[in-house]
Amino acid sequence: MKMRTAIVLMTHGSFGKELIASGELILGELKDVFSISLEAEKEPIELMSELEPLLQSDFDQYILLADLFGGTPCNVAARFSLEDNVIVLSGVNLPMLIEAEMARMQGSYDGLEEKLMKSAREGIKDVKKIMKERKAER
Repeated sequence: MKMRTAIVLMTHGSFGKELIASGELILGELKDVFSISLEAEKEPIELMSELEPLLQSDFDQYILLADLFGGTPCNVAARFSLEDNVIVLSGVNLPMLIEAEMARMQGSYDGLEEKLMKSAREGIKDVKKIMKERKAER
């Protein structure tokens, strides 16, 4: 039986919602991907009250991807990081979300944390430097 995994983006403002929308442009509909956002009028306790019921739903595993280490969304997610079925990583970006979805589609969870962090890091490039190097190679 395939493991049911939820991906939860914990972000400031609408960043998580927009990441999901961008991911869907690339991969199509992302099911069981949720965004919990800290908006200007929200208190941190409200994030907790949104996350707790989700973590008590019927998923086998939860991947919590926060935007900023030490930020309120990450700190809320961190409270659940010691649960066996919860992965919490910060620094979410589009390559990380795509990698998480691809792993989920393939049912491939071995070393998932490292794969997600590697994908996030490898998505960061100095484009100007790359273009200069390519131009010099011609």
